[in-house]
Amino acid sequence: MNQDFDVHSETFKLSNIMEAPLLKYKEEIEDICISAVKEKDIEQKLKLVLAEWDNRYFTFANFKSRGELLLRGDNTSEIISLAEDSLMVLASLLNNRYNGPFKELIQKWVHNLSSTIDIIESWLTVQNLWVYLEAVFVGGDIAKQLPKEAKRFSNIDKSWMKIMNRAHEVPNVVQCCMGDEAMVRLLPHLLEQLEICQKSLTGYLEKKRLIFPRFFFVSDPTLLEILGQASDSHTIQSHLLNVFDNIKSVLFQETIYDHILAAISREGDTIELDNPVVTEGNVEVWLNSLLMESQSSLHSIIRTAAEVIHEE
Repeated sequence: MNQDFDVHSETFKLSNIMEAPLLKYKEEIEDICISAVKEKDIEQKLKLVLAEWDNRYFTFANFKSRGELLLRGDNTSEIISLAEDSLMVLASLLNNRYNGPFKELIQKWVHNLSSTIDIIESWLTVQNLWVYLEAVFVGGDIAKQLPKEAKRFSNIDKSWMKIMNRAHEVPNVVQCCMGDEAMVRLLPHLLEQLEICQKSLTGYLEKKRLIFPRFFFVSDPTLLEILGQASDSHTIQSHLLNVFDNIKSVLFQETIYDHILAAISREGDTIELDNPVVTEGNVEVWLNSLLMESQSSLHSIIRTAAEVIHEE
């Protein structure tokens, strides 16, 4: 059309536009107008996505008495869901042919949110395994049995503290996940180290089960609780029905703390042991002794009863 308009002139009027040969370029003008409307729509939707993530923060949960060392599960699940929704919006904008002025920014945020989801999912995996193993390797009896793994976990624990401290300092979701390349490298490393600890722990539990096969009847968490409290033999009381058919509790000698004198069934029947069982050393060893001694004592009672009946 090659027509210039001085829209800032005080004499500029609508008639100036009407006098121009606009109809001759009707299709081109319509395309320009449609493009402008579409671009404005894309810009508004993109602004909404960016505003959403400018104001989206992690929230934290307390872990024992050690402080806020966990990502809160409900909030983190919501963050992942929102990120997936935002990615769907960005994908539609990326496929829009009018996205020219914003394409680079859209691609950047597709990368940011995709990477954020990957990092959070890895973070949660590490968190779950860290929580599970923390109960084993921090202050428990099992740590003394696995000193190498306990030392490895101690280093993992320090790294976890650093990650969570940084998350508190930079709680914005995208900034926390994308603002430090160390997160991308550190989380996979921690997961690898935790899996080594878990593998060693699984091997340790397997050895205990082979010594006392009735441990195969209990879950890993229950067995860890039994082994973790092994230094106090009296704590076995709450687990006896998990490993014996019908021994609900045992009677310890009052004067000697680690001597079992009798086994008591859930019906309240008491079997006095022919020989006291000494509950010292590894729990799987003296549980075997308890099993054999209770069986032997029960056989003695049955024999005695049979002899009495025969004499009568």
